[in-house]
Amino acid sequence: MSIKYTPAAQPVLVKWSASHLSNNLTIYRPTEPRQLKMFGTSHKSGFAMATVSEDGTKQIQGQVICRAIGKNNTPAPENDARFIAYIVQAAYVNLPVRNLLVLACTKSIQIYEPDGTTHLHIHMLDKTSPNRTESSIYSRGITGFGQNSLCVGNHQGEILLFSIPPKGTNIFLKETIPGHQHGITSLVSNSELLISSDTNGTILIWDNRTMLQKNVIEPMDDSGITSTSIWKNCIAASYANGMIRFFDAGNAQISGSITAHARCINAIDCNEEGLVASVSDDCYVRIWKLSGDAENLQISHECNYHIENSQLVGVKFLHLLRSDIAVSTYDSTEIIVLRA
Repeated sequence: MSIKYTPAAQPVLVKWSASHLSNNLTIYRPTEPRQLKMFGTSHKSGFAMATVSEDGTKQIQGQVICRAIGKNNTPAPENDARFIAYIVQAAYVNLPVRNLLVLACTKSIQIYEPDGTTHLHIHMLDKTSPNRTESSIYSRGITGFGQNSLCVGNHQGEILLFSIPPKGTNIFLKETIPGHQHGITSLVSNSELLISSDTNGTILIWDNRTMLQKNVIEPMDDSGITSTSIWKNCIAASYANGMIRFFDAGNAQISGSITAHARCINAIDCNEEGLVASVSDDCYVRIWKLSGDAENLQISHECNYHIENSQLVGVKFLHLLRSDIAVSTYDSTEIIVLRA
């Protein structure tokens, strides 16, 4: 094991503690030199964020509360339980035309400017269409690709494709794409492909230019997928049973698998160097190194890091070309920064 982590002197502090949700950490990586990094986690119907200087010493906290929408899409009282929306996943999305904060909620999809100060769009989820497998209404899985495309998954196994303008609030639903028979758990994309996964363990591979399905990876067992990431032509998928499996995006064949954790894996993330970070309810952060390609994949274990008495719910690389990571823990207002 060649990577050793040291906690940063100052953790990132947010106002509300993180809920126990998969992928409950998002990082806004600046696209401009003078912009600051932002960290955020979800807590019930709120999103808590912190804007942090490069050395971590200066932090500005902020919060976003999900808008409660009543009948006829009119605002409802925030304390009316019938209309409260809870966040299932939150993500910063960097598109060439614009950067966004997207909240995938139980009743709606809500889109904001990255700092959360300006509400741009709300899309109410369809409550009437029957579903064979899901008893609740939710959206989950967020990714952006191309110049101005935003995708969000839902409980019906559909992918909602939104068109994002360079400025203003003219965000609209461009297409609803059916594909999964179960609720979507994760969406990731690169320059060519969109990868979607569901609660049954199915992975679909899409051409993100045409949004036509290219291939399908059938469930390997009865464990659902909790998180996905992609490196080169290799798809990484984590499972509720503690497994991580790697698949060839070209032919949908399995490239390798590891028994990564003793309990449910809540999040994984890949960087451009082939490092894979995974976190779990077992209190461990683990780092894996991928080399070769999907056809001749080699996997090595690089690091174990134990965070005592903590269920870990989110992990992100701070930089796509470095190994520093941030980790969020259930029921804590601290986001732990680990530097290699």
